[in-house]
Amino acid sequence: MAEGMDRASIRAHKDSNTLIVMKNSNYTRPITHRVNVITGMNSRCLEHMNIDGNLELGKSAQILGNVRANKVILGPGSLITGDLLVDGDLVALDRSRVLGKVLCNGSAFVRPGVKFGSIEAAGLIEVYGKNPSPNMKGKVVVNKQE
Repeated sequence: MAEGMDRASIRAHKDSNTLIVMKNSNYTRPITHRVNVITGMNSRCLEHMNIDGNLELGKSAQILGNVRANKVILGPGSLITGDLLVDGDLVALDRSRVLGKVLCNGSAFVRPGVKFGSIEAAGLIEVYGKNPSPNMKGKVVVNKQE
């Protein structure tokens, strides 16, 4: 486990090279490792995250800062207050939000109720429901069915 990590709020799963932020907890340090990160329901990371791995935000989880990761899943109702840079694909589940800009080097799958400050994707942006942002760049496919 990296220096300065609070054992009560974060755990390391060495076999999968994954850090797990426990549900209903606050983690107060930046995460800048070559790891995957999973955040539990209602958890809060109070600093930026820059990882060489995948990120999965749990239901109503929050990151208060900018985020960069390989592949990202934004859980229902999750929030990133900064910008989001995704090296691969993005899945944004119902009512997730990114207050800043989203730059996706792969494709983006966007469920209903998602809100972005802006989104740009190199691949396809597949939207279910209303557009997540008035500022969208990429190949957009809107599927109104839910």
